[in-house]
Amino acid sequence: MAVQFDIDRLLSHLIGKRVGVIATPAAWLPGLGTLTDFLAERADVRGFLALEHGLRGELQDGVHFDAYTDPRTQCPVFSYYGGSRTFPRDFLEEVDVVVFQAQDVSHRAYTYKDSLADTLTAGAETGTEVVILDRPSPIAHCGCMGPLAPQFFPLPIPVLLPYTLGELGLWLKRENGIDVDLTVIPVLGWSRAMTWPETGLPWIPPSPNIPTIESVYAYACTGLLQHTNISEARGTCKPFEYIGAPFVDGQALAAYVSEFDLPGLAIRDVYFQPAFNKFEGEVCGGVHLMFTELRDVDPFRTMGAILSGLARLNPDSFELLKGFARWLDGDGEAWTRERVAELGVPEFVAEAEATGDAFSESIADLVLY
Repeated sequence: MAVQFDIDRLLSHLIGKRVGVIATPAAWLPGLGTLTDFLAERADVRGFLALEHGLRGELQDGVHFDAYTDPRTQCPVFSYYGGSRTFPRDFLEEVDVVVFQAQDVSHRAYTYKDSLADTLTAGAETGTEVVILDRPSPIAHCGCMGPLAPQFFPLPIPVLLPYTLGELGLWLKRENGIDVDLTVIPVLGWSRAMTWPETGLPWIPPSPNIPTIESVYAYACTGLLQHTNISEARGTCKPFEYIGAPFVDGQALAAYVSEFDLPGLAIRDVYFQPAFNKFEGEVCGGVHLMFTELRDVDPFRTMGAILSGLARLNPDSFELLKGFARWLDGDGEAWTRERVAELGVPEFVAEAEATGDAFSESIADLVLY
């Protein structure tokens, strides 16, 4: 049986209250439709707050937008992804409770966690109740791994996160002493051991470049390349599953990466031409990550193999860009092309596991699944 969302509990919580809704298109309920439309018909919804990519998911990453009226529900939509990404305070003062639901990707580098943190802080300042309708963490079975850094979150957290937004909200409330009335409604029937297909839920893209569940795994393996001069294949049909550049020998890179016998993956050389973003209109050589068994994928081992291969095979061309260190441990001076070329993949994975284990101990008493 598919995991389920406790909609009856949510609706009973909203009776007689003025409601604000923070949600993405991926906040879709089996048999009921999009959460925003569903609540607009059944509760006293006063407005929506749209996260990165817009209320209907129509915007690319990093695109800011202004407030407008949603033509479907006639409710006002406020941008939660402007310059400050904070609540419009006057809207908060007009509602009693805010419902938050967004599909995370089990990774630190995703802005929805930042929006959740802002929501909790704003709720504490205005006395507005916050209800998180939780969703599964899609690659939770990969574990908790990676160095800590405060990327898109007020506190340092690991790179790979098997915890849901609800669990992270409870942890942040405690660690930062946020005095907010917070309710988390857990997902029914979900466990961290599940792969996404085992949940019985369809995968709905939470952003334009995460179109499939395979792209979630790919993002964990290659998303760091956004902060290098390597294309992560935005502007193609396989974002994050293809990676490359005009100066990369795809056959040589595929051979190098394949030597690591990466679990759950097959690697082939590929050539692609992005329609936008890096190397627009240019032919790029690189590799294609083909997922053969989702349960076995090891994102950190894969990331380390690809990084070391790019650095060693392209010593004069491969470059690290602003944000590379922030993705890992935040130590901008320590991460150089030479360090990446000398990266020991087993040691890289072992350090990531040790850091993740320590974080898991800190949140263990708050986990819901």
